[in-house]
Amino acid sequence: MSIFVLSCDSKEPQNIIISKVHYKPNSKIIDTLWISQNDSTVFKREEVLTRNHHQTPKFETRYELKDPKNGVYYFIHNNSGQLILEGQYDSEFTYEDHINKNGNFYNSKTYRYKKNGDLETIHYMEDGRNLKTEHFDRKKKLTKIRYIDKKSESTTKIEIYDDGILDETRVYTSFDNYYTVKGATKP
Repeated sequence: MSIFVLSCDSKEPQNIIISKVHYKPNSKIIDTLWISQNDSTVFKREEVLTRNHHQTPKFETRYELKDPKNGVYYFIHNNSGQLILEGQYDSEFTYEDHINKNGNFYNSKTYRYKKNGDLETIHYMEDGRNLKTEHFDRKKKLTKIRYIDKKSESTTKIEIYDDGILDETRVYTSFDNYYTVKGATKP
């Protein structure tokens, strides 16, 4: 069961439904689905009031994938037509001899957008674990990449970019301690 959250303070939902379906059961080719959260045949939509510690409660819309297809690669778009998730859905997944039977996108990319619609981050999951997050500026240029240790969930390194070019890399030796490696010099 997969649930996606879209904050209600974003733009008013539009009637955008993307319905490209290439699904061939019993095929050796990975099937691909292009779908929209606005499609009620694919997603169950629910309004919930959420509250984070020391913050004002706010309404969010949660989407639950109704009948996910095992082994299918999904491209999921929000109500504004922006890609918010891509990855293969697996009904069960084995990682280091541990079998997880919950069903999810264990290898995926999640896209987050700013209120103005510009891409903010792309978050990567590998083997059901956080791998890295890429951050972008208003010019859609890469500003930094945060790499995450899959077991401990701690930051291993951060690459900082200046105008899309690697400026420096901070390699973490512990929680707050790191050393810096300078990147390429600008021409």
